[in-house]
Amino acid sequence: MKVVFINSERIGEGDEELGRKLMGSFVYALARTDDKPDAIALMNGAVRMACDDSPVLDDLWLLAADGVRIYSCGTCVDWFSLKETLAVGEISMMNDVVALFMQADSVVSVG
Repeated sequence: MKVVFINSERIGEGDEELGRKLMGSFVYALARTDDKPDAIALMNGAVRMACDDSPVLDDLWLLAADGVRIYSCGTCVDWFSLKETLAVGEISMMNDVVALFMQADSVVSVG
């Protein structure tokens, strides 16, 4: 099983706008690759990507339609008060994420 772990809305530590553009490009490409992960785990600010008005929401919907499970950290969703705006995937608890990582053959971390 392959898991992609995303912990930010952007890639890298430099320019924030560039980092968001890079993350958008990454999710766009991931949604269109033949070799998709089994699951995507979103934590911290990355949970915003699964919410209404996210610039990558359509790409996450494509991934979900292809059977990729999208998990958003419940603590993070609560922290940012996003429960009502979550638009794709499901809320997970830390023990679910730990189990997911431990069952995975590989975890790719992006962010």
